[in-house]
Amino acid sequence: MGGNAFNKHSPALPTPRMPPEIYTKILSQTLDTLRKHYQHVGSPIEAPGKPDFGDIDIMVASPLSRDFDTLTTPRKTVVENLSKTLGAAASILESGNPTINLAVPWPAGEEEEQKYVQIDLHVCKDAKDLTWNLFHAAHGDLWNILGTTIRPFGLTVNDKGMYLRIPEIELLDRKKSMVFLTDSPSQILEFLGLDERKWWSEFGSRREMFEFAAGCRMFWVKENEVEGVGDVVGDVEGGVGGQEGGEKGKKKLKHNDRQRMAKRPIFRGWIEEFIPLLREEGRCGECKVTREQVTEEAFAKWGVKTEYEERLRAWRLARHEDELWREVIKGSIPEDVDPLFRGAAIRQLKVVIMEAEEWEGTVPDAAKKNEEGFHDLEVVRKFVFDNWKKAGEVGWERQQKRAMEGMKAKAEKKRKVGEEPKESIS
Repeated sequence: MGGNAFNKHSPALPTPRMPPEIYTKILSQTLDTLRKHYQHVGSPIEAPGKPDFGDIDIMVASPLSRDFDTLTTPRKTVVENLSKTLGAAASILESGNPTINLAVPWPAGEEEEQKYVQIDLHVCKDAKDLTWNLFHAAHGDLWNILGTTIRPFGLTVNDKGMYLRIPEIELLDRKKSMVFLTDSPSQILEFLGLDERKWWSEFGSRREMFEFAAGCRMFWVKENEVEGVGDVVGDVEGGVGGQEGGEKGKKKLKHNDRQRMAKRPIFRGWIEEFIPLLREEGRCGECKVTREQVTEEAFAKWGVKTEYEERLRAWRLARHEDELWREVIKGSIPEDVDPLFRGAAIRQLKVVIMEAEEWEGTVPDAAKKNEEGFHDLEVVRKFVFDNWKKAGEVGWERQQKRAMEGMKAKAEKKRKVGEEPKESIS
């Protein structure tokens, strides 16, 4: 929460930003204490050159006793035990949120006002989950930077793992377009062409981290800034990506990236300073891989081609059926007819075309599908045009018949209720 979790606490507890010496001291003390109660304890590697810190992020997994095990002990009790162990003055526990906010006293000094340090303690499912979270949170804005590089090549890394996106789907439904690849940090770094040893070490400077990010095999800088406004990062068309940076590049960032520009100095430095510098120096100006190549490599490495193709096929079929229903069947019937009659025609045509009910003693060609489950839309459109009036008549007759049967059933039910013997009241 960036050190603001206790602003709304009652009473509010001041948790000002910490200078490096306070951050390091409290982090070291807290890690030492938690290692007595959890098998796995860690804190994400911080971004280089930070002048101060809003909070301390710590991750734990595999409790050593029931007192700290949320699987066997109520979470509220575990938080109380953690607060006592760490000397916290207050805590925040939200349902469904694995992160616990703790306010521990600021180290004693000459300050008149009592201050606190916010610790965000993330309880991980197991050691693998902890390692992934440490990996994903490492180096502050580095994943935001790498995300702008790999996004145009169809890759996404989020808090669960790395995914391959399906271009045809992502334009309309990004979540459904994502095919899971891996949650192995080693595999991801290898696939991106990044040095794993350097990843798990702290960078000495912002420039060093930027150079590391530029070593991603998908990173390249466009030769010239291009006029216009749009999404320079993440455009799925063309599939060649490329970083633009500078003033013109800023205008083309995606909405989330523009927000990061305003709030994250390191990300802003990457866009405004480092990318233009690379262009001036004539470095990283060649695109070495395409989105199609990355997709094929992902297929080969993780064996997801079948899932990818099946999901794309299912998506296309769902889109086809939606078009069939909305545009071809409903859209081919005139709207200037009686609404009730039109509704009856639409319902009748649906059961004939989409559910293959017989029409005049046979299943019409309009109801037949090819091997992949698709109708011939032109055949369907002609069938609707030629038969919607008759379908309306058939549908209307059926509707009236169902209504009469419903009324008879209701009347029969009332009759039976009326014939039931009534209990006498003495």
